[in-house]
Amino acid sequence: MAEPFREIAAGLFWLGDCLKFEYGDEIWHGHVSTYLVVGDERTLLLDTGHPAHWGVVESALDELLGDRPLDLVLPTHPEMPHAGNLPQLARKYPGLTVVGDTRDYHLYYPQLVERLAPTPVGDRIDLGGREIHMLPAIWRDLPNTVWAFDTGSGVMFVADGFSYSHHHLTGECRLYSSELPQPPDLEQTVFLNERALFWTRHVDSEHSEPDLETLFERYRPTLVAPAHGSVIDRLDEMVELLKAGMAESRKQNRLVAARWAPTDGSR
Repeated sequence: MAEPFREIAAGLFWLGDCLKFEYGDEIWHGHVSTYLVVGDERTLLLDTGHPAHWGVVESALDELLGDRPLDLVLPTHPEMPHAGNLPQLARKYPGLTVVGDTRDYHLYYPQLVERLAPTPVGDRIDLGGREIHMLPAIWRDLPNTVWAFDTGSGVMFVADGFSYSHHHLTGECRLYSSELPQPPDLEQTVFLNERALFWTRHVDSEHSEPDLETLFERYRPTLVAPAHGSVIDRLDEMVELLKAGMAESRKQNRLVAARWAPTDGSR
């Protein structure tokens, strides 16, 4: 990444790196983001970043925290881009506590059992001058995925829930969704939905939309911060695009199923 971090609100920093791959004659990037929240009394890292990016994450933490420790880490769910740096963080910060829905983290990281502090949806984590609210993940890929909200900035963290694969070029890694030279489109939304939210191929997402609207009405986020994709600053536009992407994924899957359905009456 060209920039190691971006302060997106007072005391809230967008960190992480990108997975890079060849596409034609160019090198394209895909976000694997993590977010540092700095309170008056405690600090919290939301998601850990991918282990391949540990050097980038560690360097940013050193610069931003200085002599302060990282007190808490909140992985949104136990997958490599979101929890893979837990061992490195635990070694670096001896007093670190892992919060969130940690019901199966002891299986992945048995050496961290004493660091786990289960934090159910509805709980609030006081950082001093701001709180992190534990939210239900309306759109999730694992049963113990959680979302979160920072009262100090008004930013909502949505893990893979707002999946859209905006492959971007060097120098575009820290741009908001509205700042990108080419805005996210339907095709890219469908692409990542079908990989991060596999259920969108088979289930109509409309049943969850009232829950999403209720959550937004309660918290009224200023920004939405996903793990994969730029920070979203035009929420209404992106929500409609994501809904359309989910509907398109379901539609395409129905067409594939119909194309391969037996025609001899054996079905």
